[in-house]
Amino acid sequence: MRCTAEAVATVGLSYEGRVVVVGDLAPEPNPNLLDLCSTHVERLTPPIGWRVRDERAPEPAALP
Repeated sequence: MRCTAEAVATVGLSYEGRVVVVGDLAPEPNPNLLDLCSTHVERLTPPIGWRVRDERAPEPAALP
């Protein structure tokens, strides 16, 4: 089963640092990375002993 929601972030693994890196959505698909929707990014849990580093650019502030 595949998620049908639009991908919003690209996730990669840094094995040497035991880090799951969440970044802005990559412009081109990469078989070494995983594109996830917002729901799945928020539910992401790293393996035991690993941490998540979110490197996404901040959302622009809404104008009043």
